[in-house]
Amino acid sequence: MEDQTTSDNSLYIGIDAGMFKTSVCTSEGKKFTERSAVVVSTEGSNNQEQKVVSGKDALELEDGNIIELFKGELRTEEDIDACRKFLKSILEKHDVDASRDKYAILGTPSNASREYKRKFLELANEVFSGAMLVDELFCASYKNNLPDKSIIVDIGYSKTDISIIDSEVPRENDCLRLSCAGKDIDSEIVKLISERWEDSKVTEELASEWKEKYGRLVSAPDTCVVDVPLESGNVQESIIEELQLACEFVVTDIVSGIIKLISDIEPELREKLRNNIHILGGTSDLEGLDIFIENELKVLGGGKVICDIDPVYGISEGALEIAKNMPPEFWTQLNAENKNKEMIV
Repeated sequence: MEDQTTSDNSLYIGIDAGMFKTSVCTSEGKKFTERSAVVVSTEGSNNQEQKVVSGKDALELEDGNIIELFKGELRTEEDIDACRKFLKSILEKHDVDASRDKYAILGTPSNASREYKRKFLELANEVFSGAMLVDELFCASYKNNLPDKSIIVDIGYSKTDISIIDSEVPRENDCLRLSCAGKDIDSEIVKLISERWEDSKVTEELASEWKEKYGRLVSAPDTCVVDVPLESGNVQESIIEELQLACEFVVTDIVSGIIKLISDIEPELREKLRNNIHILGGTSDLEGLDIFIENELKVLGGGKVICDIDPVYGISEGALEIAKNMPPEFWTQLNAENKNKEMIV
């Protein structure tokens, strides 16, 4: 569809509001990612002036109530206000033009509750001139123009979403959510290191850094020598075996989810699906991930795994494309109707 942004002065924004990181792309070419966390503190004695610290800066504060966001629930007014302030804060931090009309597509999980989506859309409409929620995996497939009958696998920090893409927004029975994801690899690394060194002081945060730098699922030259913090002092050792075992432990469960989804589909469609598997998400850049999954899929007759979607911006880029390609009158009408329509796809 033709880009509609050349004829107006509006700013279009695509957002992937993830539980670990939030990524944003704008029609003026900005791209940025922030940790999905915020601290709202009150300055002064009058309890009126608030200071908002977002992203990694919030996590580095020694005091303050750190609120981690986008966990699929908005139970209290405090939760809603924190999300609202977080979105405003990161836009301001990255100098997104506040003077222009801003229209946003926000990617949301397919199995998020209707109540969560309703509340999320309401707060988004307070931040933007107009907003719409779209299934996050549909956003990723839209940007990359994935073929019909594809499978898309989003391996995030705290969950993995697997969905069949068929030229339209995925239906509920086309989607599968798994609780195993990047954080479970981190936990397994900590466990395996502790089994090797009983006085290990390795944290999940440090394990995550090692995973991002050295994580792999294939044999490779041993270049993974790190400083392992122990109660008795640091030691320099290779942890390649622990890293590979931890990655395999979690990814094997993800493969089981892919196999289950394919096995529940009509037999005549299975071959096309297993040969069009696309991986994205913050944990999708493990070395050898595609080869490992393909080997595991031999029980179904093989498969083809393609890592062609940006692991960080795949969803937000797709959301931006949708926002830009909506007819200008759509956003104008939405704004004129005071955003009362429940724009959730």
